[in-house]
Amino acid sequence: MTAEPTDTTRLRLQQELRDIKLGIPNHSQRFLFDYVFSARSGDISQAIHDFKPDVVHFSGHGNSTGELYIENELGQQHPLTPKALAALFELVADTVKCVVLNACYSDIQARAIVKYIPFVIGMRKEIGDNAAIAFAVGFYKALAANCSIEDAYKFGRTEIQLKGIPEELTPFLRKRVDKYRADLYVPHLSIERECFRKVLQGGSLIRIKAPDNMGKTSLMNRIVSYVRENHNYQIVTLSCHTLVDSLVSNDLERFLKSFCFVVSSKLKLPDHLDEYWNNPPDPIYKTGDYFERHLLAKTPKPLLLALDDADLVFEQPKIANQFCIMLRNWYDRARRSDLDSEIWDKLRLIIVHSTEFYAELDINTSPLGGVGKVVDLPELNLEQVQRLVTRHRLSWSEGQVEQLMAMLGGHPLLLGMAADYVKRHRITLEELLQEAPTVAGPFSDHLRELLEILQQKPDLQAAFSQVVNAHEDNTVELNPIPAKSLQRLGLVKLDRDFANPRCQLYRQYFRRYL
Repeated sequence: MTAEPTDTTRLRLQQELRDIKLGIPNHSQRFLFDYVFSARSGDISQAIHDFKPDVVHFSGHGNSTGELYIENELGQQHPLTPKALAALFELVADTVKCVVLNACYSDIQARAIVKYIPFVIGMRKEIGDNAAIAFAVGFYKALAANCSIEDAYKFGRTEIQLKGIPEELTPFLRKRVDKYRADLYVPHLSIERECFRKVLQGGSLIRIKAPDNMGKTSLMNRIVSYVRENHNYQIVTLSCHTLVDSLVSNDLERFLKSFCFVVSSKLKLPDHLDEYWNNPPDPIYKTGDYFERHLLAKTPKPLLLALDDADLVFEQPKIANQFCIMLRNWYDRARRSDLDSEIWDKLRLIIVHSTEFYAELDINTSPLGGVGKVVDLPELNLEQVQRLVTRHRLSWSEGQVEQLMAMLGGHPLLLGMAADYVKRHRITLEELLQEAPTVAGPFSDHLRELLEILQQKPDLQAAFSQVVNAHEDNTVELNPIPAKSLQRLGLVKLDRDFANPRCQLYRQYFRRYL
């Protein structure tokens, strides 16, 4: 799909298409190409319905806030937000395998879409026409030669280099981390049992917290699956990626109206928002009224509402505190002995987030502090890691598992990636440990993404540099704000304000590259 609004600078989109076709003259044996020029909002979903593509490619303009420009009815620019495009691809996640966003700054869109699509390629900054065309040609030539998407991406970047264009690092491949693969997930059995019991209690609230990539979403999905398989509940799971964007992050009313609309849509109910949204003026009251009279009162079934990535809300100072007040109020209303409590008793909440400190909101001193059951997910222990290794059919001794944990700690994502990499590439544990902290190793994408985050935030970079360069027997005292941010990223373990790298992998890699 291409879009070139008349009020934007001209791009060489036709040239890109011609060069792709010339680069793979025998493409018809491998590909069926379909094109949509001058794409408007309705064209995108219609094309996906009509063509049912494996790969969706967009070429056009993007801006530094992550919006892509499609065309309106007059052929002029119409911004498409990450939230909107992610919501579309969530609906076609079963069919689309890869999305290529060949537009400036489109990596912001890619981050939102990769929640649902296995592979998404975006541009981390501005990209010139020649580099964009070269990447597309190299990428599709490789796909036509039966390469994997990951290898085709590498060929696309190499094609930019072969053209002598210094922009080969601009395209960036994001891969969906399937956080609920049965072969990777290692249960915390006692925690799960307690959550299964708690979620059946009327008006319950479960708050799951841990650093990034520690298994929070997996636990949420386990709870949701348990309820779905064993109890007749209505269930809505939402990623806050689809709720928060630049348009609503500073506007509580717009955010809550969007929240109500999405929940109604998930329940396949007519929204009737206008009926509830005219009066009174307080958006918190209107949202509560909408849930009470429209969503909860109209069904005899309990409603389980699971909110993933709640950090994205907690980080917005204009909406965070009021949103927490609202959820606390709902929790309290289920505990009153009045008619309202019978309705609010139907609601069960799961909230998933990373750490305690977000902007000016401390979740422990916020309205949600001390409310409901708080699950602080621990790292995997030796027994759990042995179970994970066995699932990958790796015959490692306890000593070898301890060697692996000495490098990666009890980090579920890294351990799963390591076991999978050893199995697929048929290498030894020793070879894995040698490759682990290198730019060509199995964790290179994960490490590079963390490095880019640190480089964009000098205060975090300076703080973490202190931590990784300290003697291994010493912890480093940090200012609470960067300390909590580093903890949220999963880079450090904290004992009060004293920090250590979460694992040797991070110490070795970032000591070299920070």
